[in-house]
Amino acid sequence: GLPGLGLDLIASEFVGSLSDEELVDFVVVGRPLWDPANTTGVDMPPKGGNMKLSDDEVKAAVAYMAEKSK
Repeated sequence: GLPGLGLDLIASEFVGSLSDEELVDFVVVGRPLWDPANTTGVDMPPKGGNMKLSDDEVKAAVAYMAEKSK
């Protein structure tokens, strides 16, 4: 996450609790402000707001986060 715009995704317990596949699905869908599970008060748009990201690019980003969180 960007400083001041959501939680640190690498250190997040939420991210750590998901499989890579679940995390890819989460990033693709995002989390709107009105979602009860949104604890930050910040909208997380689908694909981080970059709809041009391919599924493979999202998977690569998730693999990166998974590697960094170890």
